[in-house]
Amino acid sequence: MEAVAEQAGGVSLGDRRELLRPVAVAGLLGRRLAGELSTADVRLVAVSLGVSVRTVWRWLARAQVTGSPLPVARARFEVTDEVVEVLADCGGNVKRAHEELAARAQAAGVRPPGLSTVRDAIRRDLTPGFMAGLRQGVPAARGMDPAFKRPAVARNQVWEGDHKQAPLRVVMPDGSRVRVWVTWFEDRATSMVMGWAVTAGSAHRGSVLAALRSAVLREEPYGPAGGLPALVRMDAGADFVSGTVRAAFGALGVPVEVVRSARLKGGVERLNRTAVSRFFADLPGYTKAPLLDHRRRAGAGDPPLTFEAFVGLLRGWVHDHNTAWVVARTGMTPLAAWQADAAPVRLIGPADLRAYMLESDGRPRKITSHGVDFHGRSYMPLEGAGRIGTKVWVRWMPHHAHEVDLYTVAGNRYLGRAVLADEASEAERKLVLRARDERDAVLRRALKRSAVRRRTKYEAVTEAAAPRRATVLTGREAAAELAQAPPGTGVRRASGPRYRPRTPPAAGWAVPDASDSTKGTP
Repeated sequence: MEAVAEQAGGVSLGDRRELLRPVAVAGLLGRRLAGELSTADVRLVAVSLGVSVRTVWRWLARAQVTGSPLPVARARFEVTDEVVEVLADCGGNVKRAHEELAARAQAAGVRPPGLSTVRDAIRRDLTPGFMAGLRQGVPAARGMDPAFKRPAVARNQVWEGDHKQAPLRVVMPDGSRVRVWVTWFEDRATSMVMGWAVTAGSAHRGSVLAALRSAVLREEPYGPAGGLPALVRMDAGADFVSGTVRAAFGALGVPVEVVRSARLKGGVERLNRTAVSRFFADLPGYTKAPLLDHRRRAGAGDPPLTFEAFVGLLRGWVHDHNTAWVVARTGMTPLAAWQADAAPVRLIGPADLRAYMLESDGRPRKITSHGVDFHGRSYMPLEGAGRIGTKVWVRWMPHHAHEVDLYTVAGNRYLGRAVLADEASEAERKLVLRARDERDAVLRRALKRSAVRRRTKYEAVTEAAAPRRATVLTGREAAAELAQAPPGTGVRRASGPRYRPRTPPAAGWAVPDASDSTKGTP
């Protein structure tokens, strides 16, 4: 009868019938209490809900008895805290949980629930995310939660950084096969891969600094996107939160937000998955290739890539990602979206950037005639003229072994860069020789000026003097000169006594006798 009514109504309400039933019954009950209820009203509700007229009258009678338009709840199996605890103990396995619940019910002398009953109750009362959490943990449960869409940001406002281990092995120059890690930063607004670095073996803090350097710089071979971000979001990995990395970001004025869940840096996590499906999976030696049997994988015998070849292929893939692939969220390629954004870019020069991103092993070294020995190779200081024997600290940029920076041990003063002696370019060689020639020119000028000053200072005693007449007169010359002197200018004797007696002593003084004063005189 109900099926006929549903067909007549032309609408299948399904579960909505249970929601509309209390409203309809409450309206009929109000009409009955007001004395306005008619059979036409009951028939209208029956047709609308897809049930028979008799069923509506039964609902109305039950509501009048209970005083509530809601249907009487039937006794059914409910998921209680005890059921949840049993499910947790069983790792989310419903069959094992049913066996445990049945054993407890039999021990208590109660009829155990059926397996279908338990499954229906769990499906009704527990969400799929809750069950996933019981089986795999809280992160799995959070993975099934809806999330708010992040607000739109401008370019360089938020960067996200992460490591990704490439699922393959490459051949190093010494013939060994190693895994490689890719460290990169992505701009959250445009999905632009700002910078990246490849590390053989395992990623470390130097990988983060090298990737950050390539992300910030806009000069060749980096760019054209670059500049300093307003915020960097990354996980709590030891490499990213190391003191060196935090000091580098802090010195650049870039705050770091450490997230505890991968979904909070979803942009770079999506980049990791895209790299696997669109790049790593196509390379020789892919370790997750389809299995041919329980041991062998497709392409397992292919020769592996060399490290240099892998880096070259990754560089091409990143270039295509930034310039050729259109992002659905922006409708443009990442580079086009970055260049179309009018947000200001905060820049920093390469020289300033190196000061924040250098590592040191804390081992003093000396400048020798061949330069500075570092990691088994000789580095020639560009400003090392006249500094043989000087003790220096060597600081270097990770993954940039072609050059290092030198600082004096005494005073920790910056001495400039040092380049690989056997790989120095012609321009770098000329720079070293030019610095030497400029030093020699300054030294020559200083020595010549010193010679001029010394000659001027001792000029009077280094040249022979002309003969001069003696100024001492003989007695005859003096008498003749006095005789020729005009009157009144001659030598006259002083008038008056030449001896002036002494002042008499004061009264009371003892004066020796005259006889005493003459004693001892010749």
